[in-house]
Amino acid sequence: MIYVLTGNGKGKTTSAIGMGVRAAGAGKKVLMIQFLKTGSSENKIIEKIKDFDIKSFGREGFFVSKSYLKAHPQLKKIGVKEATKKDCELVKRGFDLAKTVAESKKYNLLILDEICVVLKLGFFDKKEVLDFLRENQKKIDIVLTGRQCSKQIIKISDLVTEFEEKKHYYRKGIKARKGIEY
Repeated sequence: MIYVLTGNGKGKTTSAIGMGVRAAGAGKKVLMIQFLKTGSSENKIIEKIKDFDIKSFGREGFFVSKSYLKAHPQLKKIGVKEATKKDCELVKRGFDLAKTVAESKKYNLLILDEICVVLKLGFFDKKEVLDFLRENQKKIDIVLTGRQCSKQIIKISDLVTEFEEKKHYYRKGIKARKGIEY
């Protein structure tokens, strides 16, 4: 099945990790691929969980396209940076791994953390991801996280949960805190 955890509210990655922990606890093999991240505090504990692997494809910090940053200037205040060619290369390597893993049948659950953001920011063609999902949704459970998931992905998904932000302290200029946001 395809699961989508999207929206502007906090907790999408945390929810995906919870699904992964539950699956690993049931003896299933889990791989979480993080896009646009180097690895957060959760990586340290996930690495200790039997049957739950995590791979990060990003650099320290959080990156968005120049146009997205221009449209959301408040993000600059909290340390969000403009994506570079290196970010594009890392994203491609992460997605290549996802394709290899789906074909290998080594894992039961594949978490593509921040893939919705990757698509929204135009790191690669949405059609490629849609084709990947259609080809593999009967072979492996796939969780996609990130803000602004495309309507096409939502349409082919089996479950969609939207996280809605009612209030958030970053609007006051409070930066992300280790152990809470990363």
